Amino acid sequence: MNKCLRLILCLSVLLPLLTGCWDRRELNELGIMLGLGVDKDGDMVRVSAQVVVPNEVSSKSGGGQGTPVTQYQASADTLFEAIQKLTETSPRRIFMAHIRILVFGEEYARKVGIYDVMEALMREPSARPDYYVMVARNTTASKVLDVLTPLDNIPAEKLFSSLDVSFKTWSPTTAITGDELLNHILTPGIQPAITGIEIVGDTKKSGSKDNISSISTPAKLNTTGLSVFRQDKLIGWLTEDESKGYNYIRDNVVSTVSHLPCRNSGEVTFKALRTKTKREAKVVNGLPIVNVSLKNVSSIGAVECDIHIGSMKTIRELERDSEEKLVELMQESVDSVRRKFHVDIFGFGQELYHADPKLFKTMEKDWDKHFENLDIRYKVNVQIKRVGTLDDSFKGEMKE
Repeated sequence: MNKCLRLILCLSVLLPLLTGCWDRRELNELGIMLGLGVDKDGDMVRVSAQVVVPNEVSSKSGGGQGTPVTQYQASADTLFEAIQKLTETSPRRIFMAHIRILVFGEEYARKVGIYDVMEALMREPSARPDYYVMVARNTTASKVLDVLTPLDNIPAEKLFSSLDVSFKTWSPTTAITGDELLNHILTPGIQPAITGIEIVGDTKKSGSKDNISSISTPAKLNTTGLSVFRQDKLIGWLTEDESKGYNYIRDNVVSTVSHLPCRNSGEVTFKALRTKTKREAKVVNGLPIVNVSLKNVSSIGAVECDIHIGSMKTIRELERDSEEKLVELMQESVDSVRRKFHVDIFGFGQELYHADPKLFKTMEKDWDKHFENLDIRYKVNVQIKRVGTLDDSFKGEMKE
């Protein structure tokens, strides 16, 4: 009898734990959203969801008859109300666990601000924060997500992959994930900077298969400079060179290609193999100083001038000239941001906080004003390790 009683008690405790797949969702009941766009619609937020069309991307079904994705739109007072409202037109419940790209329309980013959307997505358990964030320049997020792209037939996947490759191989662009962006918004001593995306070409065919039926697509999606924010609102854009300087200071440059004018005429092209930047703040006589130290290892990609590239003297001259150019690039980026935007997007305030938390606390509320007069010192070390498979150019030996 005691054994039976113990068994019943054990079962009564264990059975409630064996709930099974209580939140199970069948794939044929879900609409997989890969791209999310947020725009301003009067006083409301308009959501654009780029959803995969399963039959068009499945190899078993043949596909190819229609577009690989479709877009659903809805407007509401809040983000998740708008997402839930998508079911008015979508036959499936929108599934958010696979978002690859989040695009803010420029008007929304300027006038409304992006914080509420970012917090809502971070609070949602089904939305992973590893998606990339972009700002649609001179257009809306819905139009960006409406462009069909070649090579990667799912536009959101193209945007993610293109930005991921670009920021690793081209210094003017950078990639920022959802959790990193929210951290920049909330952390004192740094303001956000986000890569922009624009539509180039004929937008009339951008959403149809005509856009991918020719070698040269009528409408293309191009990354374009960095957008500058004050807290969570867009206030302007950096040029290509200013974006390069920003990424060098922030240690975002993995690899890139750049050129340097020769001392006589022509140009030399460099390939950056490794780049490492350290930012360190110090307090001298009660005033903060930030040291920016950059180490760069490069190889020579092309020589379009009359120099003896096999000479160590020439290599040393190129290294010094490259060092001066990188210092100028970073300095001009900082000076331009000070002059036009008056915000610290470089994170110098964070470095001061790490060096002297008490001093930073006294400056925190007015840090952007202190940033305008901050003493920043640059030190660059460039090493040219390779000159390619040739020493000198054959240009001087060409027949007249």
